[in-house]
Amino acid sequence: MKRLVAILAVILAALPAFGQTNESTAHADDLWMYEKLDSLADRYMSLICIEPVEIKQQECDFLLASIDDSLMQSHLAQRLYNNYRKSPLMGDEAVAIYLWDNWFESRIVNFESEDEYADAKVFARFNRQSLIGCPAPSLTLCRPCSGTTVIPRPGRSAILFFYDTDCAKCKLETKVLPTVLKGWKAKADFYAVYVGTDKEKWKKWRKEFKLGNCNLKVIHLWDPELESDFVQNYGVLSTPKLFIIKNDGTILGRRLEVENLPQLESSL
Repeated sequence: MKRLVAILAVILAALPAFGQTNESTAHADDLWMYEKLDSLADRYMSLICIEPVEIKQQECDFLLASIDDSLMQSHLAQRLYNNYRKSPLMGDEAVAIYLWDNWFESRIVNFESEDEYADAKVFARFNRQSLIGCPAPSLTLCRPCSGTTVIPRPGRSAILFFYDTDCAKCKLETKVLPTVLKGWKAKADFYAVYVGTDKEKWKKWRKEFKLGNCNLKVIHLWDPELESDFVQNYGVLSTPKLFIIKNDGTILGRRLEVENLPQLESSL
């Protein structure tokens, strides 16, 4: 894979340097160079899309280090960052956070604006603790009547479903979950974590929500005072949020859609 990066670096080195044209054509040439760079980078990222996260991180380092021009380097870094942050592939956000930690935070490369820098900082802060393969953050949450429960329980696989009773997508997923999980065979805890503060709405939701699968133990919890810091620990800036946790306590799946759940059951 390093050979492919080296080929790309050679192509980039062959591009005409900034300022080597007259003033009337310089802007057009600069635009062409960036478009060429974007095209090459997109093609390269598609070639390594099935590689493990660690390989993608190494390739980003090697590719960025191969570019001498600081403006092009920053442009490429942001292209890589946006690709992995918005990637549909589960787990790719870890590459975006890696780029923030190793390139952007220290200003080796720069975003186009301070707003983008601040946004990337927030993204890293609210996602780094719940990446795939990380130990699932422990939360102490309140039970419906009284007392607290610490989740996830050691030695138990778990599904975490963060929802709000006023969230339209949460309502849809609540209706779909019993059907999708009807054939679930692995023993696991299903934690339905209400992120709101309306106790009556929560009570009504609990009465209506039934999975109907004896292999999944449904446990209703909430944290109206936000004392567990679940927002940062699991990046719950919006709802719904679904996670799967293995019985060894590590995160198997994040940023999931309901229909993804059965696909990961065999990996528990």
